[in-house]
Amino acid sequence: MRKLIIPLLCIVIILSFTGCGNSNSSGRTENKPAGVVDVIEAGMAEEDSKKSDTENQISKSIPGNSTDGIDVDLTALSSTMVYSEVYNMLLSPDDYIGKTVKMDGTFAYYHDDSSDKDYFACIISDATACCSQGIEFMLTDDYSYPDDYPEEGGNICVVGVFDTYREGDYTYFTLRDATLV
Repeated sequence: MRKLIIPLLCIVIILSFTGCGNSNSSGRTENKPAGVVDVIEAGMAEEDSKKSDTENQISKSIPGNSTDGIDVDLTALSSTMVYSEVYNMLLSPDDYIGKTVKMDGTFAYYHDDSSDKDYFACIISDATACCSQGIEFMLTDDYSYPDDYPEEGGNICVVGVFDTYREGDYTYFTLRDATLV
């Protein structure tokens, strides 16, 4: 009797595995009704559409993908992506020099008494607001401080051309010929 049960059990197991794997030429499995497959395919198409929207937002931020004269639009990205892109800008500035950048964040101001020079920056925090990075900007001569600037710590949106400059032994990053939006 045992000799008969073991081969019979093996045959049942083999048949159970091969019975689920058949599919017809349309790509639908025989075990699923057409309506269920259509719903699954519609969901997959919607998911692909969402991925496409995200990819479009990311592509707007990549240098050289100009839309409306803006080469790098940081305002279209999530806080995590913005923080990452700014980090990349500071890590590889040569990829961004000469590109028009649009960014929004918090306005920061610093006055250096020794050189009697004013510095303005747009500060961006990461998603958890524990870390922040900023890019200095130099507005066109059409603006005068403090009249045309927001209050320190206020929201700001600035557009300018990414560039670097040296002061002493250090290299700094800035948005030149910037305007407030």
